[in-house]
Formats: sequence, structure tokens, C-alpha cells
Amino acid sequence: MEQFADYLRTKLKDPAYDYRQDSFLSFLKSPARDYKESPTVKDYIRIEGGHLEKMATGFYQRQDISVESEADIVLVNGFITKSKEIHGMEIMNIVENHQEIPSFVWEQKGKEREEFLINAAWSSGYYMKVEDNTDITVSLDLYNTDSSGSEKNVIVVGRMSRLNLSESRYSKGKGSGSETQGKSTYIFMDEGSTVNFNYLQDKERNVVDITFIRSFQKRDSNFNIFHVNHGASMLLFLNESLQEGNASDYKVYGVSFSDGNQQIDVRDSSFQMGKNTNADIQVRGVVTGKSSTIHRGNVDIELESINSNGIYDSRILLLSKEGFANSKPGLMIKNNSTRSKHGSAISSVDSEQVLYMRSRGIGEKDAMNLITGGFVGSIMEKSNNEKFISAVHRFTENLAI
Repeated sequence: MEQFADYLRTKLKDPAYDYRQDSFLSFLKSPARDYKESPTVKDYIRIEGGHLEKMATGFYQRQDISVESEADIVLVNGFITKSKEIHGMEIMNIVENHQEIPSFVWEQKGKEREEFLINAAWSSGYYMKVEDNTDITVSLDLYNTDSSGSEKNVIVVGRMSRLNLSESRYSKGKGSGSETQGKSTYIFMDEGSTVNFNYLQDKERNVVDITFIRSFQKRDSNFNIFHVNHGASMLLFLNESLQEGNASDYKVYGVSFSDGNQQIDVRDSSFQMGKNTNADIQVRGVVTGKSSTIHRGNVDIELESINSNGIYDSRILLLSKEGFANSKPGLMIKNNSTRSKHGSAISSVDSEQVLYMRSRGIGEKDAMNLITGGFVGSIMEKSNNEKFISAVHRFTENLAI
């Protein structure tokens, strides 16, 4: 990373330099984990140093490319190219508006090694601000060209406001190289606010995608995230909420599809500090081909978080003898005045179910797709977002079984 250190002192010496430098020092102090605690270490997804260096030294450029999108806001390489005016909400390019960012944003550098590096190296991204006592519905389509780089996104939601946000991420171009694209998205929620966040990632297979989503919840806030991951050759997706406020509520509904030689690492976690908090995490994975999917999530209820609830439920459907699935949910409960539970299941399609459907004139592939659709559909239909439900149905129908 010597190359990045020089890069930081020159190209990235901007008003956020202190934040970048602190983040980079945190990265250097965080050695790559070897996962000695797990007997399945050889099957864990490893994003190597070469990928990280590509991401860190990549520099997203503004590009005016043609995209067909009905979204309210379109970004290319993290820069806004189309923006509909929405009353009660502002969105702007973060690199040009450092002075608009509240100081508390710069206090958060994350917890993970790759995340520290993204927060040191970002060259684009958006800053969204939702005013107090407003109800906003907004859709974003975000495209990355054939380049490596990282972006930082910040969302600040005002007191007693409601934000319905749909964010879809795609690639533009089919280069042969393995590009590494990283992003950190931090969502700050004031008292009584609600965020419904529909997140879709469907990039080309020449991409290594690294994503960190963190929400910071104050009292009586509600964060609901529906995430769908389908594309990229290698994927690290981490979503965690810090529930500092009393009576904050956090719900996660996630679906991932892996096929071919894809590697997917999905981590959904809660960190509960407020009293009377609730966390409900439900994730589903579908594995075909020689691909691998791992779920690693924690429910962490701190000593002061009394009268709280925490649930983590992971299920993976393994549709290939050559595929790999692993699930490692964890509970870290530090007081005895809570209710918590976790569940984990990895299974294949029941042959009797397939036989029954075939006896009704349904072909084997269609039967498998119908069963798989039921497995993931019950999760995503909770989002009430037709675009995302349609995408999940499409991914299910196109499974290479």
C-alpha cells in the first residue's frame, strides 16, 4: 500500500484529508484475518491485497454515458448525472460539498479492514439530506463503468421523517479485467424517523464488489432494509445497525443468488445499546454451479439494552453438488433481560416435492424454479416494491440448474 500512501498525500489531499488519513491508519492497524476459529477457513471468501490496492488507487471519473432509466436520480461512477427535484430532500455530490456534511459524519470510520480503506480512498459518492417531518419516496440507479475505485455515500434523515429509498446498482460495459469497486453508505436517523431501503446489486462478472451499509438509529427510529445481491464475481456485503436509541427497530430481509464460480459473503448484524430495542434479521441464499455463499451475522445485545429482542435466521438452498454454503450466526447477549434466538439451515430441494410437481405435468426445471421462488419470494414480498420483487422472480426463473 505504499503507492496509496503517496496517492493520499497528493490526489486525495482535500478538506476530508484528516478523515482519510485516520481511516488509512486504521486500515494499516487491522491485519487481514486468518479465521483460525473456523475449520472451514479454506472456504471463506478472501479479497486479496491486489483487489484492495486496485480499489484504493482507482479514481472514479465523471463520464457522460447513455443509460435508460426511469429512476428519479441517476449516478455514473458515483457522480450525479440526472436529478429530479424532490420537495423536502437535497442530494449532491459529496466531493464538491464537504462544507455541507455535518461534523458527526466524520466521526464514523467503521469497523472492518476493507471499510477503513474505502473511507480513506473514496473519490465520489452522494450526500442526501431529508428535512424534519417529511415523507419522501425516491429511486436511484447507479452505474459503474469498467474501472476500479470507491465511493462514500451519506444519508441524513430528519426528525419524524420517512424515507422510502430504492437503490439499484449496475455495471456499464463488459471489460475483461477484474475491477474492484467499493462503497460505504452511512445512514443517520434522527428521533422517530423511518427508512425503508430497497437495495439491489446486479453487476457484471468482471467486478469484485465490496459494500458496507451502516445505519445509526436514535430513539423510536425504524430501519427496514431489503437487499438483493445477484451479480459480481466476488462479493462482500456487510449491513449493520447501531441501535443507540431506546425503542429503535431494525428489520432485515435479504436474498442472494450465486452461480458459476461466484463467491458471496453476506454479513447482517445488529448492535443494540438502547433499551426496548428490536432486531429481526432474515436472510436467504440460493447456490448453483460451483459457487459459494456464506452468511455471517451477529445479534449483539449490550448490557444496558434491557427488555430487547434479537432474532437472526439464515437459510441457504443448495441446488448443486459442486456448490458450497456456510452459515455462522452468532448471539452475543450481555444481559439476562432480553429475548433472543437464532436459526440456520442449509438444504437441497426435496426430491418428493419435485416428483409431486412432475406428476402434475410440470417439467423438472420449472418445478425447481417454482420451489426456489417460494423459498425466496416470501422474504422479498415484504418490501412491497414491485421492481425488486420482479427482479427476484427473474433471477429465480433464470437459475442455471
